Amino acid sequence: MCLFGTGESWGSDPAPEPRVIGGIVSGNSELPWQAYLNMTYRTNGTVRTFICGGVVISPDVVVTAAHCLRNDGETVSVNDIEVWAGITSIFSASASNAVSVRELVIHPSYNAFRFANDIAILKLSSALPDTVVPIQVATTDEQFDADLAFNSGWVDNGERIANLLVSGWGSTDPSDPNSGSTRLRQTLLSGVPDFRCDSLWGANITGLDYPIYLCAGSTSPDLARDSCFGDSGGPLVWQNPQRAGDSDFGLRLVGLVSFGEGCAGRLPGVYTETATYRDWIAAEVGESIFGQPTPSFKVNPFEADYPAENEEGVTTITIDNTGGDSGGGSLSWWWLCAVGWLALYRRRRVVPASSLQQ
Repeated sequence: MCLFGTGESWGSDPAPEPRVIGGIVSGNSELPWQAYLNMTYRTNGTVRTFICGGVVISPDVVVTAAHCLRNDGETVSVNDIEVWAGITSIFSASASNAVSVRELVIHPSYNAFRFANDIAILKLSSALPDTVVPIQVATTDEQFDADLAFNSGWVDNGERIANLLVSGWGSTDPSDPNSGSTRLRQTLLSGVPDFRCDSLWGANITGLDYPIYLCAGSTSPDLARDSCFGDSGGPLVWQNPQRAGDSDFGLRLVGLVSFGEGCAGRLPGVYTETATYRDWIAAEVGESIFGQPTPSFKVNPFEADYPAENEEGVTTITIDNTGGDSGGGSLSWWWLCAVGWLALYRRRRVVPASSLQQ
């Protein structure tokens, strides 16, 4: 077991941190499935509040990362979780318009050591506002099609196809975990083939993990694009081209922000692959959750105008591919211990508003 600079052991539950690197500000109602979560932990007289993202999959059900709801072995109380959706500015979130949680369910096989099965369900006490529109969770068949798209769209050291969308209020500067945005931000990413992510992350991800992890990286090796501290539990969205003409543009939830090597680092970000958990979700909230009418979205976020250059102060790190697909550029658990100060989880502790970026 290795010790990290945060004072936590690698085997303990990490603290929450989320963000989007290289994104644009989301317009009102552009991402109506995005949720904003506050979790307050009260331990031995100490009060700590963390923020995470979440995804609305029905008017009264939100999914998020399991590590957002558990900190140092403590599970947050349902009375200490606040949920907002249908907002783009965090200044629109107040105690008066927060929706409370009546029950939380962490996946029974969640493993904080490896971030395996990093998914949880929030059952809300009441329905979210009418401005909130749930997004459909990708089916296993759709995930298969998405994987094919990732296999053909990824190039190690060249331009990649932008086939994924991530969003959140997390950090905007990879070197500053407190550089959160007060407004919801979004950016496009490219899906990384399972075998390639496996070879890059080394022993940390194996072939047995392919059904539970989904990896995504920047659309270009010259662009710093990633989720980050504070974006944990937020949505990773893919567009099903066969359903692009539907009222929801074929947008599907395929992942939840989970962990990475810092942010915009040498390795692709890792997400919880949600299609794998459809049966578990249905067992917890009812089969009807996957029988809802096709939602209607006002905007196709994949058609937004994304910048072609990095923001000032944001740099990229090149992946070393000299070892080939079998293991070049991979990292071992020993390496992660050696640089343990890099935050793997992507949740964030609340900081004074003066340090947040508009």
